[in-house]
Amino acid sequence: MNSSASASEAPPPVPLPDLILSLEQATLMAKQLPSTAHPDHLLQIYSSLHQAHQNLSSFISQTQFSLSPPPPPQAADDGDQPMQVGDDDYEAGTEDNFKATIDKVEEKMRNCFIKNKRLKRPLSPSSVAEERRLVDDGDARGIPGFDPHATRLRALDLVFQFHG
Repeated sequence: MNSSASASEAPPPVPLPDLILSLEQATLMAKQLPSTAHPDHLLQIYSSLHQAHQNLSSFISQTQFSLSPPPPPQAADDGDQPMQVGDDDYEAGTEDNFKATIDKVEEKMRNCFIKNKRLKRPLSPSSVAEERRLVDDGDARGIPGFDPHATRLRALDLVFQFHG
């Protein structure tokens, strides 16, 4: 019975300078953890960390701060709508500001283009003439033996063969 009475008693409060000193010492000792392998040194580090933990726990248990957030301020005219935040005029002003910013960025992007670093090889005169003929015809089906469906299936077969 005597041991349960002593266990239920609160630990004595830790003076603030002792707590600070204990935490600083634990910090210095913790920085040595990666570089040491000696069992006695590890025991000293762990005991320092444990002592700092005990002191901090004692300090926190003795401190009587309210951990709940403060109540929100009540609106003078709209007590029914506590979730309404902000001002309609302010929101309209920021929306106009966003639109103006987007317009400015779009305007600057029109003048910006990405240029390939490697120049393309110029087309041969025969390929330019063939391209013009295809554009004039409006369809590539005028080429004898060209089947777009079969070409597409062959291309898909190659893709699946090497990447599937």
